[in-house]
Amino acid sequence: MIDDARTIPSGCQLEADICVVGAGAAGITLALGLRNSRLRTIVLESGGLSYELDSQKLYSGNNLGLRYEPLDLCRVRTFGGSTDRRGWGGWCKPLAPIDFEVRPWVPLSGWPIDRKELDPYYRRAFGTLLLPPDTDERAAVRAKADINLPVTGGNICNEPCALSPYPHLADTWGDPIRVSSNVRVLLHANVTEIVADRTGRTCESLNVATLTGNAFSVKATYVVLAAGGIENARLLLVSDRVERDGIGNRSGFVGRCFMEHPRFAWGEISYGQHPEAYNWLRGYDPGFTVGRRRGDAIALGAPPLFGSSLAVTEEAQRREEILGARTWLLPVCESGDLPAARDLKELVMWIRKGRIPSDARLRVREAMRDIPNCVASVMAHYRAKLRPAHKWQFITVLEQEPDPDSRVMLDQKRDRLGMRHANLNWKLGPLTNKTLNRTRELMAEAVRSCGLKCKVEGKGNQTVQDPRWVWHHMGTTRISEDPRAGVVDKNLRVHGMSNLFIAGSSVFPTGGNDMPTTTVIAMAHRLGDHLKSLLDAPIEDTKSEPERQSTPSSPA
Repeated sequence: MIDDARTIPSGCQLEADICVVGAGAAGITLALGLRNSRLRTIVLESGGLSYELDSQKLYSGNNLGLRYEPLDLCRVRTFGGSTDRRGWGGWCKPLAPIDFEVRPWVPLSGWPIDRKELDPYYRRAFGTLLLPPDTDERAAVRAKADINLPVTGGNICNEPCALSPYPHLADTWGDPIRVSSNVRVLLHANVTEIVADRTGRTCESLNVATLTGNAFSVKATYVVLAAGGIENARLLLVSDRVERDGIGNRSGFVGRCFMEHPRFAWGEISYGQHPEAYNWLRGYDPGFTVGRRRGDAIALGAPPLFGSSLAVTEEAQRREEILGARTWLLPVCESGDLPAARDLKELVMWIRKGRIPSDARLRVREAMRDIPNCVASVMAHYRAKLRPAHKWQFITVLEQEPDPDSRVMLDQKRDRLGMRHANLNWKLGPLTNKTLNRTRELMAEAVRSCGLKCKVEGKGNQTVQDPRWVWHHMGTTRISEDPRAGVVDKNLRVHGMSNLFIAGSSVFPTGGNDMPTTTVIAMAHRLGDHLKSLLDAPIEDTKSEPERQSTPSSPA
């Protein structure tokens, strides 16, 4: 069922077997996995069923490091979380086997689980996203198809990425959760403190408040934080009544190693009279694939839509000792998309999603500095929808190395509920810089091997000090079997705590070359099975996701 926390009387205490904080990708997945069990489950969601500005403002914070999206803009505080229509676009890709390994050239790398252990959960994750369970196998076949650029040399490979036909989980799975007898979602329920016992080793309850003023608590046998890469760390840090540095922070890693996927535009491709080039290149334009999803009637069980990108191979990563990287190709005007045009495009994107960025004035000011490029870029964008573009730009998305100084901290300023705001100090290190420049060189070589012209301006001079981003928050409660080097163990239990778990990309020790959501959902399925085993609840045969009880009225 789905209720409103504003109707809960102040001072009461609710009880459950499992309490999940947050109803985004991880929280909804956990609710789905638990809904057919005998376990009393409460899901606490800060937002409502739709976007609400007052709830969204609770995300407010400060950026202290590299320029970054305002913290109240880059997440969505609603049922469905950042899989809401104002957030995620639906790209689905598992992490690669190398991403789970200890890589000697990548500091703090290595997961305590491997890709093989996650494979059955990835198949379930695809089902949650209404994709065929064998989507990854289909992607491997597509990677070798002749519709892609025939890159050679072994440094760059084609990396297809599936697009979920219905990526907004609240739309897809809201009804099955609503009719569940054992899962209760409470909207407008803001957790303000994790209350630990005197030893600091057991979560006794959660303090919950609403913006209308009522406050209550929830007592559960097991608690799961699934509130996102910034909020998970923030909740642990503000809960400092027993542990001065916050719950689960004896290692000092809570909030540290914040990672994003930095994004860079560079270079250009032109193909002249090459007969196959346009058909090749448009497959690497994400807008082309998204346009097909919007334009086609997507039937459940239909073959998945794939977009393609160009990725640095595992062999090249090992040889060059660099991080993961993948690249889109976008049609652009003759002068290319410069920073002012990118600011304008992002501003338009947010306005189309019904949100006004708090830094809108800054973006407009940046755009006004180069009006000719902004106009040319917008015109090129719309021309490309009507006729083949002749000039393309590389958009490279990078993995970044974990850095303890890239971190989430607390500010002295407090929100309406009395919680201290988050400060984000995003930093990128020298390995990210090396990866960017070497990727540019390898990518140019591969594209030229296909007979296309490729220009790499400023070769060797681009640095990571002026990145864009892709709104992925990872690493702040990292997984590690060594309590001194992380926050949660391989089963996602907080080190030193008996009943507190964490779900979501905040547990990622490294982030791969992009697209964490499929892994978030796979890990949540795995955690759900573990919690059932702890409570002696039967684990059902979940080879495929349960049949949906309703169909969205239209594709996302």
